[in-house]
Amino acid sequence: MQDWRVIEDAPKDGKANMATDNAILRSCESGIIPPTLRLYSWERPTLTVGYSQDFNKEINVDRCRRLGIQIVRRPTGGRALLHNHEVTYSFAAPIPHPQFPSSLFGAYKTIAEALLEGLKELGLFNAVLASRERAYKGRNPYHSPSCLSSINHLEIEVHGAKLVGSAQRRTKGAFLQHGSILLGLDRTLLNSLFKYSTEDNRYRSMDILNNKVVTLPECLGKNVTRNEVFQALKSGFSRVLQGNWTPGSLNSFELV
Repeated sequence: MQDWRVIEDAPKDGKANMATDNAILRSCESGIIPPTLRLYSWERPTLTVGYSQDFNKEINVDRCRRLGIQIVRRPTGGRALLHNHEVTYSFAAPIPHPQFPSSLFGAYKTIAEALLEGLKELGLFNAVLASRERAYKGRNPYHSPSCLSSINHLEIEVHGAKLVGSAQRRTKGAFLQHGSILLGLDRTLLNSLFKYSTEDNRYRSMDILNNKVVTLPECLGKNVTRNEVFQALKSGFSRVLQGNWTPGSLNSFELV
């Protein structure tokens, strides 16, 4: 029977959260831990940027500094995302693994199915995976620095609005995927943290945030706690990925 580790972590600052995810990936790659689901949140508002994103060009660093918003680089790709009122998940597993297809999108799909099962536990039954065609049609004709400005293939949407955004990193021996489930979103604040080439692009980005991004409480019509989401996600992952799920803690290498 497959062993899985699940960690319900305490809130950390941005650098520690990203370093911990990266350390779990390395531990998994070396074979010293079983595949691991980590559920966590953030001590203070933090803007993470993709590993290859030019944040000096696309992020209003001075405004983030004035507002006390930390900026950190993720080990995964993609564009910038503000972490504040949310539940963040990360999942690491070795490559190859019998319960995951060998491709990036195959692993995305398996994890997305686990996320959908967790959302059903909370009473959300109309969330779906964005199709490749839907993701392509939803792309913006201009480049936006915001992760929430578009929906990617196999991300989770509700009535055409993005609910869960995820990113993945793969090494020769393991993969890490992490993503955010929004419990709240200050859309005006988020939009103000980016640099845009024109004011028209800024307005278009704000329109997308208002109409094509949704939070979990907006979907459910009620507030939910982080702990409720933690428990639902654990249930969803255990249904999709059969085996022995054991509560765990970070090892000495992962404590950063």
